[in-house]
Amino acid sequence: MAVTKELVCLANSRKHLGRCIAGIDIESESWVRPVSSRQTHEVSAPERQYRDGAEPRILDVVSMRLLRPKRFGFQTENWVLDPNSQWVKLGRIRWADLCRLEQKPKRLWLNSDDSTRKGLNDRVPVEQKFALMNSLKLIRVSTVTIEVDRPFDANKELEVRAKFRHAGSTYILKVTDALYEEKFRALGVGSYCLSESFLTVSLGEEFKGYLYKMVAAIIERRAIESGSSR
Repeated sequence: MAVTKELVCLANSRKHLGRCIAGIDIESESWVRPVSSRQTHEVSAPERQYRDGAEPRILDVVSMRLLRPKRFGFQTENWVLDPNSQWVKLGRIRWADLCRLEQKPKRLWLNSDDSTRKGLNDRVPVEQKFALMNSLKLIRVSTVTIEVDRPFDANKELEVRAKFRHAGSTYILKVTDALYEEKFRALGVGSYCLSESFLTVSLGEEFKGYLYKMVAAIIERRAIESGSSR
Protein backbone atom coordinates (compact mmCIF):
# COMPACT_ATOMS: atom_id res chain seq x y z
CA MET A 1 0.00 0.00 0.00
CA ALA A 2 1.32 3.44 -0.97
CA VAL A 3 2.31 5.82 1.83
CA THR A 4 3.74 9.32 2.15
CA LYS A 5 6.78 9.65 4.39
CA GLU A 6 8.73 12.65 5.63
CA LEU A 7 12.45 11.91 5.74
CA VAL A 8 15.50 13.78 6.96
CA CYS A 9 17.81 13.34 3.97
CA LEU A 10 21.08 11.80 5.20
CA ALA A 11 22.55 10.48 1.94
CA ASN A 12 22.63 11.60 -1.68
CA SER A 13 25.54 9.60 -2.99
CA ARG A 14 26.59 8.34 -6.38
CA LYS A 15 25.35 4.97 -7.60
CA HIS A 16 25.73 3.79 -11.20
CA LEU A 17 24.24 6.54 -13.41
CA GLY A 18 21.99 7.87 -10.65
CA ARG A 19 22.04 8.39 -6.92
CA CYS A 20 21.43 6.47 -3.72
CA ILE A 21 19.14 8.50 -1.48
CA ALA A 22 18.44 7.58 2.14
CA GLY A 23 17.06 9.22 5.24
CA ILE A 24 15.44 8.74 8.60
CA ASP A 25 11.65 8.83 8.80
CA ILE A 26 10.68 11.62 11.21
CA GLU A 27 7.70 9.74 12.61
CA SER A 28 9.27 6.33 13.27
CA GLU A 29 12.95 7.39 13.40
CA SER A 30 13.75 4.40 11.19
CA TRP A 31 15.87 4.39 8.05
CA VAL A 32 14.23 4.52 4.63
CA ARG A 33 16.01 4.13 1.30
CA PRO A 34 13.77 5.01 -1.68
CA VAL A 35 14.73 2.86 -4.67
CA SER A 36 13.59 2.65 -8.27
CA SER A 37 11.98 -0.42 -9.76
CA ARG A 38 15.01 -0.86 -12.05
CA GLN A 39 17.29 -3.81 -11.43
CA THR A 40 20.11 -1.60 -10.14
CA HIS A 41 17.74 0.40 -7.85
CA GLU A 42 19.42 3.80 -8.38
CA VAL A 43 17.28 6.95 -8.30
CA SER A 44 17.37 9.06 -11.47
CA ALA A 45 17.40 12.88 -11.54
CA PRO A 46 13.71 13.26 -12.51
CA GLU A 47 12.72 10.85 -9.73
CA ARG A 48 14.51 12.74 -6.96
CA GLN A 49 14.56 16.41 -7.88
CA TYR A 50 12.18 19.02 -6.51
CA ARG A 51 9.77 20.92 -8.72
CA ASP A 52 12.39 23.63 -9.33
CA GLY A 53 15.00 21.05 -10.38
CA ALA A 54 17.04 21.32 -7.18
CA GLU A 55 18.68 18.26 -5.64
CA PRO A 56 17.74 17.09 -2.13
CA ARG A 57 20.48 18.28 0.21
CA ILE A 58 21.72 16.60 3.34
CA LEU A 59 19.51 17.70 6.29
CA ASP A 60 16.56 18.59 4.06
CA VAL A 61 13.20 17.34 5.30
CA VAL A 62 11.64 15.69 2.24
CA SER A 63 8.10 14.47 1.66
CA MET A 64 7.88 11.57 -0.78
CA ARG A 65 5.32 9.02 -1.89
CA LEU A 66 6.45 5.39 -1.65
CA LEU A 67 4.62 2.45 -3.16
CA ARG A 68 5.72 -0.52 -1.04
CA PRO A 69 8.60 -1.87 1.03
CA LYS A 70 11.09 -3.95 -0.96
CA ARG A 71 13.61 -5.69 1.25
CA PHE A 72 16.71 -6.76 -0.63
CA GLY A 73 18.50 -9.21 1.63
CA PHE A 74 20.10 -7.27 4.49
CA GLN A 75 18.99 -3.97 2.91
CA THR A 76 15.79 -3.94 4.93
CA GLU A 77 15.32 -0.17 4.56
CA ASN A 78 14.36 -0.19 0.86
CA TRP A 79 11.03 1.19 -0.39
CA VAL A 80 9.98 1.44 -4.04
CA LEU A 81 9.43 5.10 -4.93
CA ASP A 82 6.48 6.41 -6.92
CA PRO A 83 8.07 7.70 -10.16
CA ASN A 84 4.98 9.77 -10.93
CA SER A 85 5.02 11.73 -7.67
CA GLN A 86 7.37 14.66 -7.16
CA TRP A 87 9.33 15.06 -3.95
CA VAL A 88 8.67 18.15 -1.84
CA LYS A 89 11.09 19.98 0.44
CA LEU A 90 9.42 20.83 3.77
CA GLY A 91 12.40 22.44 5.52
CA ARG A 92 15.76 21.65 7.09
CA ILE A 93 17.01 20.43 10.46
CA ARG A 94 19.85 21.78 12.58
CA TRP A 95 22.84 20.13 14.25
CA ALA A 96 20.93 19.79 17.54
CA ASP A 97 18.14 17.94 15.74
CA LEU A 98 20.68 15.67 14.09
CA CYS A 99 22.15 14.74 17.46
CA ARG A 100 18.80 13.26 18.48
CA LEU A 101 19.06 10.84 15.56
CA GLU A 102 22.56 9.62 16.43
CA GLN A 103 23.08 5.84 16.48
CA LYS A 104 25.69 4.13 18.63
CA PRO A 105 26.37 0.66 17.22
CA LYS A 106 29.16 -1.33 18.86
CA ARG A 107 30.66 -1.84 15.41
CA LEU A 108 29.85 -1.19 11.78
CA TRP A 109 28.43 -4.60 10.97
CA LEU A 110 31.23 -7.20 10.89
CA ASN A 111 34.91 -6.35 11.17
CA SER A 112 37.61 -8.74 10.00
CA ASP A 113 41.19 -8.88 8.76
CA ASP A 114 39.87 -9.20 5.22
CA SER A 115 40.20 -5.55 4.15
CA THR A 116 41.06 -4.09 0.76
CA ARG A 117 44.64 -2.95 0.08
CA LYS A 118 43.87 0.70 0.77
CA GLY A 119 40.95 0.27 3.16
CA LEU A 120 40.52 -0.99 6.69
CA ASN A 121 37.49 -2.88 8.04
CA ASP A 122 35.85 -1.89 4.77
CA ARG A 123 34.20 -5.08 3.53
CA VAL A 124 32.29 -8.16 4.62
CA PRO A 125 32.60 -11.54 2.83
CA VAL A 126 29.30 -12.31 1.14
CA GLU A 127 29.14 -15.65 3.00
CA GLN A 128 28.42 -13.69 6.18
CA LYS A 129 25.52 -11.64 4.80
CA PHE A 130 22.92 -13.80 6.54
CA ALA A 131 24.09 -12.37 9.88
CA LEU A 132 23.27 -8.82 8.74
CA MET A 133 19.94 -7.13 9.49
CA ASN A 134 20.39 -3.61 8.08
CA SER A 135 22.59 -1.51 5.83
CA LEU A 136 22.61 2.08 7.12
CA LYS A 137 24.10 3.76 10.20
CA LEU A 138 24.36 7.37 11.38
CA ILE A 139 27.37 7.79 13.65
CA ARG A 140 29.20 10.73 15.22
CA VAL A 141 33.00 10.93 15.22
CA SER A 142 35.33 13.49 16.80
CA THR A 143 37.60 13.75 13.74
CA VAL A 144 37.79 12.43 10.19
CA THR A 145 40.82 12.28 7.93
CA ILE A 146 40.04 12.49 4.23
CA GLU A 147 42.66 10.61 2.20
CA VAL A 148 42.96 11.33 -1.51
CA ASP A 149 45.08 8.88 -3.48
CA ARG A 150 45.79 7.81 -7.02
CA PRO A 151 44.02 4.63 -8.15
CA PHE A 152 45.86 1.58 -9.45
CA ASP A 153 44.35 2.34 -12.87
CA ALA A 154 45.89 5.64 -13.95
CA ASN A 155 42.93 6.33 -16.26
CA LYS A 156 40.48 6.59 -13.37
CA GLU A 157 39.73 9.51 -11.09
CA LEU A 158 41.44 10.09 -7.77
CA GLU A 159 40.09 7.95 -4.95
CA VAL A 160 38.65 9.55 -1.82
CA ARG A 161 38.49 7.68 1.50
CA ALA A 162 37.53 8.60 5.05
CA LYS A 163 39.63 7.40 7.98
CA PHE A 164 38.03 7.53 11.43
CA ARG A 165 37.63 5.70 14.72
CA HIS A 166 34.34 4.44 16.05
CA ALA A 167 33.66 2.33 19.16
CA GLY A 168 37.34 1.40 19.50
CA SER A 169 37.90 0.36 15.87
CA THR A 170 39.60 2.18 13.02
CA TYR A 171 37.94 2.33 9.59
CA ILE A 172 39.14 3.49 6.19
CA LEU A 173 36.16 3.54 3.83
CA LYS A 174 35.53 4.86 0.34
CA VAL A 175 33.57 8.09 0.18
CA THR A 176 30.58 8.11 -2.17
CA ASP A 177 29.24 11.48 -0.98
CA ALA A 178 29.22 13.26 -4.36
CA LEU A 179 29.94 16.74 -2.98
CA TYR A 180 32.85 15.65 -0.81
CA GLU A 181 34.33 13.51 -3.56
CA GLU A 182 34.35 16.49 -5.89
CA LYS A 183 35.66 18.89 -3.25
CA PHE A 184 38.63 16.77 -2.20
CA ARG A 185 39.54 15.50 -5.65
CA ALA A 186 39.95 19.15 -6.60
CA LEU A 187 42.45 19.59 -3.73
CA GLY A 188 44.60 16.76 -5.06
CA VAL A 189 46.51 13.88 -3.49
CA GLY A 190 46.98 14.28 0.27
CA SER A 191 45.39 13.98 3.70
CA TYR A 192 42.90 16.50 5.05
CA CYS A 193 41.56 16.68 8.60
CA LEU A 194 37.94 17.43 9.45
CA SER A 195 36.65 18.12 12.95
CA GLU A 196 33.54 16.68 14.63
CA SER A 197 31.20 15.18 12.06
CA PHE A 198 28.32 12.84 11.53
CA LEU A 199 28.84 10.08 8.96
CA THR A 200 26.19 8.13 7.14
CA VAL A 201 27.74 4.72 6.57
CA SER A 202 26.15 2.36 4.08
CA LEU A 203 26.69 -1.31 3.30
CA GLY A 204 26.43 -1.88 -0.43
CA GLU A 205 25.14 -4.74 -2.51
CA GLU A 206 27.39 -7.69 -3.38
CA PHE A 207 30.34 -7.00 -5.65
CA LYS A 208 32.80 -9.78 -6.53
CA GLY A 209 32.13 -11.77 -3.39
CA TYR A 210 32.06 -8.89 -0.89
CA LEU A 211 29.76 -6.30 0.62
CA TYR A 212 31.54 -2.95 0.84
CA LYS A 213 31.12 -0.32 3.56
CA MET A 214 31.00 3.25 2.25
CA VAL A 215 30.70 6.73 3.68
CA ALA A 216 27.61 7.98 1.89
CA ALA A 217 27.52 11.38 3.61
CA ILE A 218 29.80 13.59 5.67
CA ILE A 219 28.12 16.24 7.84
CA GLU A 220 30.61 18.61 9.49
CA ARG A 221 29.45 20.38 12.61
CA ARG A 222 31.56 23.44 11.84
CA ALA A 223 30.03 23.81 8.38
CA ILE A 224 26.45 23.29 9.56
CA GLU A 225 26.66 25.69 12.50
CA SER A 226 28.36 28.36 10.40
CA GLY A 227 25.47 28.25 7.98
CA SER A 228 27.59 27.05 5.07
CA SER A 229 25.65 25.33 2.32
CA ARG A 230 26.41 21.72 1.85
